[in-house]
Amino acid sequence: MISVIIPMYNAEKTIRRCLESVLTQKASFEILLADDGSTDTTLKIAEEYGGRVRRLALPHGGVSEARNAGLDAASGEWIMFLDADDALLPEALEKLEPYMTEDADAVCGLICRGNETRKTRGKEVTYPAGHELMNFVLADPTNYLTVHAWSFRRKAEMPRFNSELCIGEDSDWILRYLYTAQKVVFIPAPIYRYTISADSAVRKWKADQDRAYLNMLANVGRGSPGKEKNWPLFVLTNYLLILTHVIFHPSNPKSRREQFRAARELRDGPVISAAFKNAKLRELSLPKKLALACLKRDWTWLAYLAVRLRQAQNSMRAG
Repeated sequence: MISVIIPMYNAEKTIRRCLESVLTQKASFEILLADDGSTDTTLKIAEEYGGRVRRLALPHGGVSEARNAGLDAASGEWIMFLDADDALLPEALEKLEPYMTEDADAVCGLICRGNETRKTRGKEVTYPAGHELMNFVLADPTNYLTVHAWSFRRKAEMPRFNSELCIGEDSDWILRYLYTAQKVVFIPAPIYRYTISADSAVRKWKADQDRAYLNMLANVGRGSPGKEKNWPLFVLTNYLLILTHVIFHPSNPKSRREQFRAARELRDGPVISAAFKNAKLRELSLPKKLALACLKRDWTWLAYLAVRLRQAQNSMRAG
């Protein structure tokens, strides 16, 4: 059985769609709704589903504490995490199930963002534990270091989500889990519908959110992931996220000149400059590679335009 853990907080606008996307699946599953102290009608809506869901009423402590409570309450052999404003795609669990074998520890599918559509192509890829696996996920954290589209085998001692991280808690948790895995399977099948919304915690502009990213990098980097050859690519991907969600965000009230200066100062700081020195940019996708190459050469205008284009594309894909 698969335990689908849904942390939710004031999700009255989206929780029905989220729950229905699970309830239409044909695999064996249980739904755990970890309510993070909602103050709207989210819990009332959840009660309409009766025994088809298990409700965990929690004090407001953040998404990490809600997910940890779900892990404690889960009874399935496998675990999936689903955010309350997202949805599983049709037959998602059925596509994952054949790969949830006795010798596998985790299975990962594809994410569809906003109104994006993706088709199943190619064959599954399997990685044993070790450097090859870690470098594979570190080179593409946008797709592989979020808990979306993953199914994890539940273990006696599961990692805990770090409630002190308000950014990148997914990456931190997955990296710690994968260091205990023996076999991980990646399948080219769309599993998860991720909602692109200006109201999301990541996309809301906050002046100090860059420090949250750097705090995450400092905490994750203390462990074994920081020793992997593709760790610099993970750092630079987060540098681009800081530019997208903080420095070059449309809501940033600072002047263009001030934004460019902030981007350069961050680039020249110890964390990002070390990543530029050691990263092999050719391992990244073309858009990331071009933007980072511009920043490295101090062509900040071009990098700014690339980021703004990405923001416009995300707005068009918003669902």
